[in-house]
Amino acid sequence: MTKPSLLLCIIVIALANLTGSFAQDQTPIPTLAVPTLVPTVDNGAPPKTLSTQSALADIIRSAVLRVGVLYNEPPYSEFTPQGNLRGFDIELMRLIANLWDTDIEFVQVTRENALAKLNRAEVDVLASAFVHYRDLDDQLEFSQTYWIGRQAMLVRAESPYEALSELGSQPVGYVIGTRSEMALSLWNASLDASLNLRRYWNLDLAFAALDRGEIMGLVAEEQALQGLTADYADRFRILDEAVAPEPRALAIRRHDIALRHLLDHSIQLLAEDGSLQRLVQEYFPENDSPAYTVTLWDGLGESINPAQYAGELRYPARYILPRLARSAVLRVGGIEDGAQASSAGQAQLAALNASLVREFGNRWGVTIEVVRSTAEEAADLLVKGEIDIVAGIKPDWRLAPSMDFSAPYLLHGDRLMAPSRSQIRGFNDLRGRIIGVIIGDEGARDRAQAWADSINASVRFFRTTEAGADNTLMEFNNAHAIYADSLLLVAHLQANPNALRLTERWYSRSYYSFGLPYNDLDFRLLVNYTIQELVRDGTLQGLSGALLLSDELPDFEITPGAAVYAGISLLAP
Repeated sequence: MTKPSLLLCIIVIALANLTGSFAQDQTPIPTLAVPTLVPTVDNGAPPKTLSTQSALADIIRSAVLRVGVLYNEPPYSEFTPQGNLRGFDIELMRLIANLWDTDIEFVQVTRENALAKLNRAEVDVLASAFVHYRDLDDQLEFSQTYWIGRQAMLVRAESPYEALSELGSQPVGYVIGTRSEMALSLWNASLDASLNLRRYWNLDLAFAALDRGEIMGLVAEEQALQGLTADYADRFRILDEAVAPEPRALAIRRHDIALRHLLDHSIQLLAEDGSLQRLVQEYFPENDSPAYTVTLWDGLGESINPAQYAGELRYPARYILPRLARSAVLRVGGIEDGAQASSAGQAQLAALNASLVREFGNRWGVTIEVVRSTAEEAADLLVKGEIDIVAGIKPDWRLAPSMDFSAPYLLHGDRLMAPSRSQIRGFNDLRGRIIGVIIGDEGARDRAQAWADSINASVRFFRTTEAGADNTLMEFNNAHAIYADSLLLVAHLQANPNALRLTERWYSRSYYSFGLPYNDLDFRLLVNYTIQELVRDGTLQGLSGALLLSDELPDFEITPGAAVYAGISLLAP
């Protein structure tokens, strides 16, 4: 072989290696194609090819949880020079395996082979390999989100730009083949004009271009930008507004509701006992915003056993989306007559539920058929297949074997209401004083007593009606504060905005969601993404503002992606 030929071979081999290395180290570009429904059958019946066995069966049989992870995704997962695996997702999965009392085996995957390994049952769960974007829903099912990262915008310190909108016409850089490309595509789709984008082969080249002033901003994952600028903190800054949120969740095979429920239950237990927050503080110490609040379902308990969710996978006798396509009618239960509500708050909740399902009907192009029933009655009708969705139900692990739940749309919980002129800020200020509790708010006295006992405070109690709660504080001085579920305080705060106020702390948090058929994944995603669009366009806040009672909103998770699902536009008509 001649010397020029040998040199040419070396160059070709080097380029091939470089390409392979680049492919492994970069996030593939998700597509904006409308997901293909699984299953897609005209009569709504489940196809015969769906698995009847959850990956959970193998986990229980082998007593090993096999987790596919990237080896090059710090701070989530990385293989260190010392030969150890470390990272946020690594430690999270170890905590989950400990909850299950099972061994754990980490399997190296790349972004190119992770999905194949999962579908071939070589791994049970994928951690760190995929961030939850909507376009992945036709290939994977995701657990509850446990942390939200973001695609962020880096600018020079002296830059005049403070908001993304100010950079719309300015040159902005990104690294080709990364999730930043998807985030910028979604941002671009929301604008009337096209962004002025510059692409680079790697982050170092893009950063150098920003430093030279060739581009005005650089988009990348926030942790990558923080690492890049660690030695130049005085020369660069990251804008507060995210280009796109990036929900971190565990990926599993589609329709494996048993494993998803087990993972979600585990994530909630770790959030409840503080383990998840400690991990966040360890791996994201520079994060100065409040940690993402994991939604906790009722009936959480204190421990979990995988056997609780073991058994043959079940599917709906009929799927909702094909039925909606044929009949254009959504059958809804759980919407009560507001005039018959037991409290002013419950009446407003009934109005909110009715307004939300009307929004669903308007956006999906279907007629709403209301089956008058309580949430409890409607849950039975849902299981029997007589309705499609239940409004105003609390997600509850005790109901999980028979039904599923949407993302939450309303937060409520125990609060303290006090006269505005008082100095009461919490239970410390109620030592030796009187706490009012509302007749019919079951367990309120015991819950309040538990908080007082936690700080060794001696308190007394006064029972009042809901209608008389405001006068108990303002006219008769029978109590110094009222402890009650926030829905029971709504009317008094609205009627006396200058005389009554809430203390800052939530003493409990509970949520309202929609009850959904068991394991009807595509309908659940349609409902969830419609709720998210109601959040994005401000509709949900407008409908539920009276029930929020403060500036604090629930942590509404927004999964990035197009406002279309299953061919249905989720935008207001």
